[in-house]
Amino acid sequence: MAGQRYLHLNLVGNEINNHQGALAYERDHGGGPDRQNAYLPISEMGKASEEGYFTAMFLGDIAGTAGSPAPDGGPPEPITAFAALARETSYLGLIATASCSFYDPYNLARLLASIDQISDGRAGFNAVTSVSDEWAQNYSMEAHLDRITRYKRADEFLDIVTALWEKREVRIDADQIKRFYSEQINHRGDFFQVLGPLNVAPSPQGRPLIAQAGGSGPGIAVAAKHAEMVFTNATTRQQAADYRAELDAALVARGRAAGSVPAIPGLVPYLGKTRAEAEELMRALDENVPYELYAPFALVQFGLDFTFDSIDDPFPLDQIPHPETVKDTIKSTYGNYLGLYNWIAENPGATVRDVTAQSLARGGAQHRKFVGSYDEFVDDLALWHADGQIGGFNLMFPTNVIGVRDFVAEVVPRLIDRGIYRGKPDTRPLRERFAGE
Repeated sequence: MAGQRYLHLNLVGNEINNHQGALAYERDHGGGPDRQNAYLPISEMGKASEEGYFTAMFLGDIAGTAGSPAPDGGPPEPITAFAALARETSYLGLIATASCSFYDPYNLARLLASIDQISDGRAGFNAVTSVSDEWAQNYSMEAHLDRITRYKRADEFLDIVTALWEKREVRIDADQIKRFYSEQINHRGDFFQVLGPLNVAPSPQGRPLIAQAGGSGPGIAVAAKHAEMVFTNATTRQQAADYRAELDAALVARGRAAGSVPAIPGLVPYLGKTRAEAEELMRALDENVPYELYAPFALVQFGLDFTFDSIDDPFPLDQIPHPETVKDTIKSTYGNYLGLYNWIAENPGATVRDVTAQSLARGGAQHRKFVGSYDEFVDDLALWHADGQIGGFNLMFPTNVIGVRDFVAEVVPRLIDRGIYRGKPDTRPLRERFAGE
C-alpha cells in the first residue's frame, strides 16, 4: 500500500540494559549466547534482530568502567563491534553511540565514515555528551563539563562532523575514471579547530545518520538542529504526545518541518504466551536481585540520594527535585529523570522496591516496562502507532539474546499480521528509512 506507515523497531544491544538478574537466570534456565568472548552476544543479537526485520541496532558507549565486576561483561566499544557486525549482516542499521565530550570530531568523523563504507550505507551516530567526572579523567580532563557547556560543545562537534561528511564526493570524470574529491572546512570555534578535508569517501547514503537523545531544553535544541531520529523516554502515550509537540516546535524554529524527525522511545518488554507467564518471567528474574543492596543506588546515576527505613515503604517523592527545577543541572539524561519522576507520580503508593526495580533492577534504565502476553503487547504497540506521535520503539530485552529470539518468533509475525510492521527487510540506506517518518 502506497504511503503505508510501519513501526520502526530498533534493538538496544548493551547487556548493561538487561534485568540485573539476567545472568543468573541464564545460568539456571539456559538459552543464553556463546560467551567465549564479549563480542559474541552482540553478534548473535544483531543477526537475530535482522531476521526479525529490525530497522537498526543501537550500541551505547560506556566511556569508562561502570563498576567492578562490570555489569555488561566488558564488550568492545561500539564502532569496533559494528565493524565486525557489518560483515555479518546485510540490512540491519548500525547506530554507534559516541561521546561528543570525549572524542575528537575529525577522528570520529573518519571512524564513522569508515563504518558507513563497510556497511554500504547502514551506519548511524548516536551523539551523547556523557556525565561522569571519573570518566572525564580518562580523557585528560580534570572534571566533566557542566550541562550547558556540554551541549554547546556537542553542537559545535556536530557542525564539524556534518561539514566534513558533506564536503566530499565520488564522481566519474571525463576520462571515465571514478575519483574521490573532498574540501577543507576551515573550522575555528570555541572548542575545536579543524581544517579538513576528510580523507574517507562517502557511502551510498552520503553520510551516517545522526541520532540524539534530547530531553531537556538544550538537548531538544541540539536535536532540532542536527538529529534525524531522537531516542526518547515516554512511559505514557500522553508523554509521547507532549514530547512530539515540544520537538516539533523546536524543529519549526530551526526551519525544519514538524514531524520530520521521528521520536522513538525506549521500551522493555516482559512477555509470555499469557500475562501470568510474563509475570512469572519477571518474578524469576527479580529473585536474583538483592533489592536491599540496590535500593540506596536507585537514583545514583542522577547524583541523587534519598533516605528510607524499609524498601517496602512508600517512595519519598518529596525528597527528590521536581524535573523543572533541575533541567539544566541534573546528571545523566534529563529525559530519563523526567520519565522516572512522572512514573512515580502516576503510581501512588509505589514503594522504594518498586522505584528501584523501575530505575535500576529491571533493565532499560528508566524506560517503560511492559508486562503481558504477546497479543496484549501487539495491541499496545498498535495503539501507540495509531496515535502517530512516535516512529517506533527502541527495544531493550530483559534477557537480551533469549528475549530477542523469543520476540522474533512470537511477536514479529503478529505485528506483520496486524499490518503495522514491515514484512520484509528494508534495503534502503539507513537515513532514507527514517526520513519523514
